[in-house]
Amino acid sequence: MPKACYFILPNEFGERFCYYGVQPNLNKYFQLITGMNKTDAKVYSTAFTMLAYFFPLIGAALSDSFLGKWWTIISFSGVYMIGMIMVTVFAIPNLIGPIGQVSKFLTFLPMIIIAIGTGGIKPCVSSHGGDQYLPSQEAAKDFFFNIFYVSINVGALLTQFIVPEISKIHCYGQETCFAGAFLLPTLVFACAYAIFAAGHRYYRIVPPLGEFLPLKATKAAVFAANGYFAASAEERAAKGHWLNFAEEKYGGVFVEEVRDFGLVLVPVVIPMSFCWMLYNQNSNEWSNQYYLMNGALFGGNNPAQSYIQSAQFSNINTILLIIFVPILATFVYPFCSRRGWNFGPQRRMAAGFFLVIVSFALSAALAPMIEDAFQKSGRDMAEPAKYDGTYCKECYSGWLQFPQWVLLSLGEALFSPTGVQFTYIEAGRQFRAVSTAFWLLATSFGSILIMVLEPAFASAEMSSSTKGWAYSGIGLFGLILYCIASYFYTPRKQRPSINEAARAAKEAEYAITKY
Repeated sequence: MPKACYFILPNEFGERFCYYGVQPNLNKYFQLITGMNKTDAKVYSTAFTMLAYFFPLIGAALSDSFLGKWWTIISFSGVYMIGMIMVTVFAIPNLIGPIGQVSKFLTFLPMIIIAIGTGGIKPCVSSHGGDQYLPSQEAAKDFFFNIFYVSINVGALLTQFIVPEISKIHCYGQETCFAGAFLLPTLVFACAYAIFAAGHRYYRIVPPLGEFLPLKATKAAVFAANGYFAASAEERAAKGHWLNFAEEKYGGVFVEEVRDFGLVLVPVVIPMSFCWMLYNQNSNEWSNQYYLMNGALFGGNNPAQSYIQSAQFSNINTILLIIFVPILATFVYPFCSRRGWNFGPQRRMAAGFFLVIVSFALSAALAPMIEDAFQKSGRDMAEPAKYDGTYCKECYSGWLQFPQWVLLSLGEALFSPTGVQFTYIEAGRQFRAVSTAFWLLATSFGSILIMVLEPAFASAEMSSSTKGWAYSGIGLFGLILYCIASYFYTPRKQRPSINEAARAAKEAEYAITKY
């Protein structure tokens, strides 16, 4: 790997250590400290995820248009730090309100700032790493994106073991210590910030366009559409593609990259939103299910003691990803390639999507028996979060969730790193950060679907099982949309250019062997 990548990967590790030190604990934090009910806690924690994956649009637009990836990462990291300091301080009991009566606005304000910070960083770090490679280095780039994903999950693994343990410490006269738990990710991110800044002299920095790229792309498309509809049949035939009506004003290369960017959105943003709708619930819906289970996974019989909490048990996902991603990248994908089997990015994403649906359906199938056992134990169904990780003789063991986590993790290993890579390589050089941002936007759209559907399901008084089957059915609908869009998609490298300037630029791009 280029030297620059050794400064980029620790940055991603630190940022994900920070993010996953906060996000998986929000559902419990909101219920125990703020006093939210289960539905509100799920909606607010989902809203944080939605914002964190919406703001990449802003970061990508600023990166590609004005600041460049380096300055975008540096500046938004500063915003991130401010948000982390705020959430750490605000978590001190009784500082912003009595326990259980804390203002929802003050509780969520740091989350908004963190979402802006991580959103600004997220689309830039992976594409900044990709910029360190030549267009022709596809195998090396593929390896980098998979190692990049491993660094994400190593950071998530460590923080989700450590932070819940710190939260169990008694501090400020309380039985929980979220202030101390959030302090550690803040310090780790500060170190990652410094490491990334120190690698500046090794980076290959792609200069920004100098214009607001999304606006310019929209103007080009509108200009081309107006020209197309005003033209005669002969003029349309001469131009070929309708976007070529903007070629003289915006350049042939730019209008082709607008075309490529638009084509990436169809099989990615809309259908994959349904996949993320299911995946994003593992930190709240599956946590709520785990609260009803026996958390003494490795022995113990004290009902008053917390053993393995939901945020710690969810590390199964991270551990399995660290195992699955390298195996797929090092053995499975090359094995398929050597034998001429078509298991390219789009088929990997479809397979991963299907496994995520199956994992959620399995969770829905288990819900009735888990809830029935919990109720027979005599525990309070209205406040399950306080039983997180405790021993319950009558309850089912938390290990019962293990198969659904295996399916979810294998699905994620197939679709998530592949999706990052797909949106990078399928976009033109000027649109790569923006394209990555739209991949992340699919996650945001998935969270919005949850925020819309969850109150509706609650009003209908659906059981957890019925709700789970409903979500699974909606996810299956999304998979069908994805398969249809993918069937008609032609990869950028094989796609004919729409004008001579774009054709020559693409040939030159793939012919580069040295920067």
